[in-house]
Amino acid sequence: MAKTVSWHIINAKILDVFNLTFDDTELWIDDQKIIYRGQRSDLQAAQTYDAKGQYIIPGLIDAHVHIESSLLAPSEFGKLVIPRGVTRIFADPHEIASVSGVSGIQYMLEEARQSPLHIHYMLPSSVPATPFEHAGATLHADALKPFYSVPEVNGLAEVMDFPAVFNEDNDMHQKIRDAQAAGKHVDGHASGLSREQLAIYRKYGIDTDHESENAKQALERLNAGFSVFVREGTVERDELAILPGITPANQSHFAFATDDKTANDLHREGSIDFNVRLAIQNGMSPAMAFTIGSYNAAKAQRLSDVGALTDGFVADLVIIDQLADFTAQKVMVNGQWYNEAETTVMPLANQSLNFNLTTADLALPLDPEKPAHVIGIMPHHITTTHLIENVPVVDGQFVADDTYAKIVVAERYHHLGHGVGIIKGFNLKNGAIASTIAHDSHNVIIAGTNDDDMILAANTLREMGGGEVVVHNGQVTTFPLAIGGLMSEAPYQTVIANDQKLQAAFAEISDIPFDPFLTLSFMALPVIPSLKITDQGLFDFNRFSFITIQD
Repeated sequence: MAKTVSWHIINAKILDVFNLTFDDTELWIDDQKIIYRGQRSDLQAAQTYDAKGQYIIPGLIDAHVHIESSLLAPSEFGKLVIPRGVTRIFADPHEIASVSGVSGIQYMLEEARQSPLHIHYMLPSSVPATPFEHAGATLHADALKPFYSVPEVNGLAEVMDFPAVFNEDNDMHQKIRDAQAAGKHVDGHASGLSREQLAIYRKYGIDTDHESENAKQALERLNAGFSVFVREGTVERDELAILPGITPANQSHFAFATDDKTANDLHREGSIDFNVRLAIQNGMSPAMAFTIGSYNAAKAQRLSDVGALTDGFVADLVIIDQLADFTAQKVMVNGQWYNEAETTVMPLANQSLNFNLTTADLALPLDPEKPAHVIGIMPHHITTTHLIENVPVVDGQFVADDTYAKIVVAERYHHLGHGVGIIKGFNLKNGAIASTIAHDSHNVIIAGTNDDDMILAANTLREMGGGEVVVHNGQVTTFPLAIGGLMSEAPYQTVIANDQKLQAAFAEISDIPFDPFLTLSFMALPVIPSLKITDQGLFDFNRFSFITIQD
C-alpha cells in the first residue's frame, strides 16, 4: 500500500544546489520535510501542486541582519520579507539589547514567534560595543549563557571588539567558549582588520564576516578561512564591488546578507531576493546566485538540513516565474504554503529618554588659524573618511554651512554627557535631523545647521520617547518608534508610509542620494573606520582612541 504524504509537486524545474543546475523533476513533502526528490511509485499525496514548468528554488536566507534597522517588530518584518521568498534569517538583536539588555532579547524572541519566518537569533557579543560609548545595558557572559538552551538561538553574533579578543579579555573569551560549548556558532565582524588580525579571529574559531567592502577584502577573508557574507543593505552597498571575486571554484564560501535595511527599501527593492537579482544582472549564473542566497548561508551557519531541495531537508521553497528578474509566485515555509495572518505587535515597556541639551552644550570653540578633524561621509557605506580641513569659524565658534554641519551625540540613559563634532557630506541647506537610532549604543544623535533647530529636534525626541525627526523652518516632522526608540508598533504599511514622509521632509533640506537616517546612525559606531563620534567625544578608529577636534 502506498504511503500518503502531504504534498507532491510536479512539472517543476527544481534547483540542485550541489551541481548548480535546474532539473525537470518533482518533490514529495511530508509535514515539514522533503522526503524525496524524483519520481516514486510507492508514494501518494494528499495534495498535488502542478508547477506548470515554473522554477523552484530553496527559501532564501539572510545570513546576517538586524531586524531593528527595518524599524519593524519581528512579526511585521516577516510579513514584508516572506512574500519576497525569504524564509529564514539570522538576526542579531544587538540594537535592542544595547537599549534594554536581557529584556530586549527576550522581547525579540517572544515577538518573533508570531511569524512563520524562521528567525534564528545570534546573541549580541558586545553590549556595549566598546568602552568608548555608554549604552543602556551591559551584557556579560553569564547573562547570555542561559539563552543557549532556547531553540531559536544559533550562536554568538558578530564579535566586533577585536582588542578584547586579541588581549584575551576574560568575559569576551568566556562568551566565545560558552557558545562553542553549547555546540553553537560564532560570527565575526572584521572591519578594518589586517590579514594578521584575521588570523587571531580564526585562532579562536570565529570564521564568518560581513564587513568586506570589495573583492580584495573578500578574498583576503577567504584565504584566512572565513565564509564571506556579501552585504547589500540600505547604506552598506558592497555587493557590486565584491562580485568580481566570486567564481564557480570559490562560490560555496559566499552567502548574502542585508545587515541593515529599512522597511521602505525592503518594500521597494527586496531583501535577499534583491541580492540575487543584482548578482544575476551582473553576470552570475542564476543557479549559482540562488545557491549563494540559500544553501551557502545555511552551511555557514551550521544548519545541516536547510537550503537544498532534496531528501531530508526542511520544506522551505519558492516558486518563481523566471530566473533573472524573478518574482516569488508562491512560498512554502516549513511545509506550509504562506498566507499572511493577522498578528498584533507586542509592546515593550518604553524607557524614557534621560538627557537634556541646551544651546550652550552645542558650542564648538575653534581656532580659526587651525584645521579641524572632520567626519567625512562615504555615500552608501558605513565607514567614513578622516578629514583634516579648514572649516567656517566666526568669533571663535564653528558655524555650519551647506558643506559642514555640526553633529552631536548625547547619552540618553543616565544623562552622562555628550560629544560635539563636525561632519561633511549631509549637504544640509538648513534645519536639523535627529534620531535615537545611533549604532551601537543608540544614544541621541543630531546633525544640523543651527543650534536652535538641533535643540528643537532633541526636545521633540525626548517628548515622544524616541524615534526620528526632521526640523525645517520651524516645522517638525516626526516618526515615533515606541519599541526602545528603535522599532515601531505599527503595521509595516504604516511604517513604510511614515518613513517616506520623513524622507520627503529631509529632501526639503538636502539633496543627498542616500538614506540620511541610517547613514547618520552609523556616525556613532566607533568599531568601524575611520572617524566617528560618541557621547564621549570624537573617536579615531586607527588610533583606537579619542582625539580633540583640533590638535
